[in-house]
Amino acid sequence: MILLDNQRKRQNYSLKKLFGFAMFSFWQMGFIYFMGPALTVNGRTPLPINMDNLTALIAVSYVVSILIMIFLPRRVVWAERMGTMAALMTVLGLFLPLPDGMLRGLIYAHVFCCCVMIGFETFIIVNFFSEESAVTALTAGYGLALALIAVVQNDLIPVTFPVFRLVTVAALLGLLRFAFYLPAAAQACPQYVGKGSGLIAPRKMLAGTGILVFVSALMAVSGPSIAAQVEHGVFVMYLVDAAASALIYLLYKKREVHPFRSISVCIGIGCIGFLLMYVASYVPMLGGVSCAMIGVGVLPCQMLPLYGLVLIKSYPSRYISPVIIALALVAVLVQGSMVEIFRAAPAMLCLAYAVIMVILVILYLQVEPFFLYTLHRKIPESSGLMEQAVEAVPKQEDDIQEKTEEMLDAEVIVEDSLLACLSKREMEVVDLIARGFSNAEIAGVLFISPHTVNDHTKKIYKKLNVHSRMEVAVLVNRQKSGNV
Repeated sequence: MILLDNQRKRQNYSLKKLFGFAMFSFWQMGFIYFMGPALTVNGRTPLPINMDNLTALIAVSYVVSILIMIFLPRRVVWAERMGTMAALMTVLGLFLPLPDGMLRGLIYAHVFCCCVMIGFETFIIVNFFSEESAVTALTAGYGLALALIAVVQNDLIPVTFPVFRLVTVAALLGLLRFAFYLPAAAQACPQYVGKGSGLIAPRKMLAGTGILVFVSALMAVSGPSIAAQVEHGVFVMYLVDAAASALIYLLYKKREVHPFRSISVCIGIGCIGFLLMYVASYVPMLGGVSCAMIGVGVLPCQMLPLYGLVLIKSYPSRYISPVIIALALVAVLVQGSMVEIFRAAPAMLCLAYAVIMVILVILYLQVEPFFLYTLHRKIPESSGLMEQAVEAVPKQEDDIQEKTEEMLDAEVIVEDSLLACLSKREMEVVDLIARGFSNAEIAGVLFISPHTVNDHTKKIYKKLNVHSRMEVAVLVNRQKSGNV
């Protein structure tokens, strides 16, 4: 009953509350921009900090969040609350006329809170949010946060540090308020797979999503660094990203177009943006247009927690959120290395990013049908029967097969007319294919031989007139949406 119980624990939150949650992004990115060497904190330029120490601190904070998510998953909500309160205290400390030493300590503490809570933010969405709340937070909520980040670039209206400091306090208070809406009891945390759970991991699906997460995270940190080469470029990028996020939210709410349907288009626009940025090195007037297109292109990168939500709905592992954050950290390091490699030829870096965007859209199109099916698949009330059976597997092979047939008869996997030509067993195989399971994994789930699964797969392809697993997933999704 793990999958069903976990699904029941997911929470729906109002848009107003999710705006408070999204203020994390504004607080984090806004402070990073105000900490730059050309800006001032309490009128001091340059800031009394060592960038090497700061880089090491950021890496440590990522590692700390990963360890907490792995070993103390039922304490993450409390860690979120304490981290937000600590961040609020450091911001309040910036109202005081502190000597350099104390200011340096506050900045380091604040940066630690910023980075360690990136992991907690992802964990909360992946483990506690319903699909609707996750989509709303990552589009409408982040849209507001991104608009505020654009404003603090000082390109639209002048924003002094005292003003930003007050807004940051308000943002942290909103985030803290949301943190206390979250269920903190241990039983509210999802159950995770373990020995005897009876759940089999879709390994290729997990690996493919991991690659997608890494490449997406790489482009998320690359976009702002490229846009910074153009005057007002970062402002334009974030403002367009905010507008695109709002548009995708409206399409989701008004037209029922899931954000997953728009991601490949956004990546394609971003790819063109990086190519135009290369051209802008020869035709500078194209710089603003390229930054706008890059803003659309980095939008899919903020959907990483939604990818994790899909994975944990199929295979609830405690490692999903930590791996996302670990891959994001690796992406930051790789991006830094790429900047060094192309330091003598920055225009070529834009071409390299354009190629990566092409790879990203190809990767995404490979997993999108499986994401959509898994996300919208209704978990049968009887899904726990399979898990219970695994805990007490009969010794005789005949008994295993008989017990399995009884369990599967209790589930109706697909009822759509287009698939009526399939047998019950073939429909069960279709369900697992559309969730990203390989034939070997399907054999383990259904207690049949891989050879039998291969036979079923061939018959399914022939009956449905398809030639690949992805086509099966696409067909099932279209049938479910009535778009056939």
